[in-house]
Amino acid sequence: MTNPFAAPPRIVVLTGPALSREAGFAPFDGAPLDAVVTREGFARDPERVREFYNSRRRQLQTAVVPGPGHRGLAALDAAGTGVVLIVTRNIDDLHERAGSRAVIHTHGELLKARCLICGKVSDRFDDIGPATQCPVCGNAGHLRPHVVWVGEEPLGMATVYAALAACRLFAVVGADAEAEPVAGFLADARRAGATTAIFNKAPIGETVGRWVKGVLASEG
Repeated sequence: MTNPFAAPPRIVVLTGPALSREAGFAPFDGAPLDAVVTREGFARDPERVREFYNSRRRQLQTAVVPGPGHRGLAALDAAGTGVVLIVTRNIDDLHERAGSRAVIHTHGELLKARCLICGKVSDRFDDIGPATQCPVCGNAGHLRPHVVWVGEEPLGMATVYAALAACRLFAVVGADAEAEPVAGFLADARRAGATTAIFNKAPIGETVGRWVKGVLASEG
C-alpha cells in the first residue's frame, strides 16, 4: 500500500461517541435509527431525515463546545511530537474546533452535505430543505446529509490502515474496543509494533488529559 502521508503519523487516536457525549453532543441517543441512518429511511421520508440533521446541526453550532478530551488530544498535536492523526466515528467538528489538524471522519460530517445528482460534497452550516440547491451543480432538492448510512462503507479506510501500519502509538478513546472495526484496528496496530491504550471509563476527558501529559513527558 502506498503511504499517503508526507510523514508517517507517530500517533493515531480512534475516537467514538462517548467522547462527544461528555461534551454534551449525542446526536443519535434516543433517535429512531432505522428512520434516520438508513438509505431506506431517507427514501421514505427525506424531509424527516433532513430535519433530524438540521436540528443537530443547529445544536452543534450554537450549544456545544469541545470537551477536555478534545482539547487534550489537540494539545498533543500542538506539542510537535510528530504527526497525530485523529480517526473519529463522530460526525461533529469538535476535534477541529479544539485544534486537531489531521482528522478523518469515517462516518461522515454533520456540517457537510452530499448531492445525489453530481455526488459532490460541500460545506453546509445552515438547514437543508426541499428547495436547497447544490452549490456545485445547482440542482435543487437533492442534498442528503454527508453521513454514512447503515450498510455503506466507512470513509477513508485505506488511509486509516496505512496509518495503523506506520504509527508507534494507537489509542482508543470513547469507543467500544471489543466491537469491529475497533478491535481489528487494535490488532493491526499491535502487529505493526505500536503501543496501544484504551480509554472508555468516565470521566474520559480527564483521563485522556493525564495520558497526554504522560506522553509529552516521555517525549521530552
